[in-house]
Amino acid sequence: MCGINGCLHFKEFSYSLEEFSKATSILNRRGPDSSGISEDILDRFVLKMGHQRLSILGIDETGNQPMISLNELFSIVYNGEIYNHLELRNKLNSKSNIQWKGACDTETLINLLEYDSLDNVLDQLEGMFAFCIFDRTHQRITFVRDRSGEKPLYLSTGNKFLGFSSDLSSLNQIPSFSNSLNNIAIEKYLQHNYIPSPWTVYDHSFKLPAGSYLTIDLKEFIPKAFSTFDELINAKGVIFKKWWSLSNAYNLKNANLSFSDDEVVDQTEELLEESVTNQLISDVPLGAFLSGGIDSSLIVAMMRKNNKITKTFTVGFNFLDYDESIYAEKIAKYLGSEHTTYVCGKQDVLDIIPQLPISFSEPFADSSQIPTMLVSKLARQEVKVALSGDAGDELFGGYNRYLLAYKYWRYIKHLSPGMKKSLIFIAEKFPKKFLSILFSLTPLSSDLSGSLEVRLEKALNKLKVIKDPASFYQSMVTEWTRESNIVNFKDKEEFHHQDLFSKSSRLTFEEAMMHTDFETYLPDDILCKVDRSSMFSSLETRAPFLSKKLIEFSYSLPLKYKIRNGQTKWVLREVLRKYIPEDLYERPKQGFGIPISIWMRSDLKDWVNDLLSEEVCNKHGLFNFNEVKKLKDDHFSGSFNHEHKLWSILQFNQWHQENMS
Repeated sequence: MCGINGCLHFKEFSYSLEEFSKATSILNRRGPDSSGISEDILDRFVLKMGHQRLSILGIDETGNQPMISLNELFSIVYNGEIYNHLELRNKLNSKSNIQWKGACDTETLINLLEYDSLDNVLDQLEGMFAFCIFDRTHQRITFVRDRSGEKPLYLSTGNKFLGFSSDLSSLNQIPSFSNSLNNIAIEKYLQHNYIPSPWTVYDHSFKLPAGSYLTIDLKEFIPKAFSTFDELINAKGVIFKKWWSLSNAYNLKNANLSFSDDEVVDQTEELLEESVTNQLISDVPLGAFLSGGIDSSLIVAMMRKNNKITKTFTVGFNFLDYDESIYAEKIAKYLGSEHTTYVCGKQDVLDIIPQLPISFSEPFADSSQIPTMLVSKLARQEVKVALSGDAGDELFGGYNRYLLAYKYWRYIKHLSPGMKKSLIFIAEKFPKKFLSILFSLTPLSSDLSGSLEVRLEKALNKLKVIKDPASFYQSMVTEWTRESNIVNFKDKEEFHHQDLFSKSSRLTFEEAMMHTDFETYLPDDILCKVDRSSMFSSLETRAPFLSKKLIEFSYSLPLKYKIRNGQTKWVLREVLRKYIPEDLYERPKQGFGIPISIWMRSDLKDWVNDLLSEEVCNKHGLFNFNEVKKLKDDHFSGSFNHEHKLWSILQFNQWHQENMS
């Protein structure tokens, strides 16, 4: 796990090695063990490559980067881990007589690329990665990102240069880097609480999408400040390819229709155990996050099955009425792991909040980033690598929105536009208290969070925008809607996964939601959160659920193996039942969160007032201050819970103060 940095620029472009070295050192938290830079003087261009290393495999200096291949035809800077690299190295040994210098997976990768095509090599890799490789023979550079988007890769463009990095904070050191804000990206941030790929907060800078690569022919390419990602990938000398797609899994779907329940459970267990075993490869201490939920408990159970000693880590909170750390401790005791729980006080949380814009180089507003940063800090005190249960929800139907779709779309779809409009009109005319009482008698009231009046408001707001399965899904994952007046939404209303929800799609409604979450919410929220939070403490995290075999097996399964009898993650529950008693994990799903809503009215009130002041908002002038003030006042009065909307504005303003002032 590391940080990579680089810049391709014309010879006349002024960017010294000393300046570049300083920019690379900004990534020190991602890789504090060693650093390196290189410079290639080419016909028209200069190519600078930089690396900050977190040593995990082959931890001696033979694994330092930038790395040059044995025949000196390739150079690489690489971030990630390839779990099957020893197997691939053995395959290579059977074809050639390579004199290996060390045991690092980077050396395996760069030499694989000497002997085979990029597409063939990528198809064989099991792991997480983002890298740039320079092919001297063909005078081209290629940027690659892993299947699921576990590792980040940013591209920044300008007249005379193209930069790339694991983090925007090193790219904005490039002379003439454009730090003008991208208004479309900010609109999308408000809608989702994160900025989706390929956008970034800055104009002319982009995220390389998961499962893709971009190749630049140095003989033809002319760098410029590209306005959109589409403009970049369609430029002369540029080849863009999605080298892996989730739709590949659906080709296996028919093959699994004849599986029995027991066969599906056994196969899931076998694939997860294989993935965990592969990810235990490490030359440094290794452990796991343990929340007490189904996914992380399964990972720890598999680790204990394959490893004599397993260190596990949980963060508890002494200010919560419902603290899941007690369940994690019971599971750890049952499984026999060496468990550490750190019980946080309010001050621990309050101290981490000012560090969020440093850890996240663009606005990010999933408040579970705070406990993720805290548990990463805890784990790093004892280990250098931690396994997590991330992606279990997207693969096996774990989110409540999948149940809501299953339960309610069958009724909503029969409402004509006129009927829906009349219902909303009547609801808005009746006294809120009376309606809340009526609403409390419906099953939906228990499926939404917040006070009764807040739950009613949520339901009505969602009903207003739902007109088909795609808009139902969007109502579940969108915070600020286009109907709000927080900004003047200028972006075209588009939904790139519309086809998945169409009548011609071969997916059920719930499967379309899971597929969309895998390609959007997972890489740009969940995996981004874990990567930035763990890297802030120089900790590598691994997600066994994201092995290629397990992803493709999961998405080839019929829905009944994921959602059954009103329960999510059916098959994972069946596997976990083999390892621990049900009463240790069967309980309502809890988010990995803290009581931000309450603290905004108390401990954080001054901080909220300062960041949401007219003076701060006017520094960028992006938001309708009257709307911000109204939401803040309503929240302070306790009449509404606007936690998520306010958190998105707070995190943007905090980021803006840190990065743009």
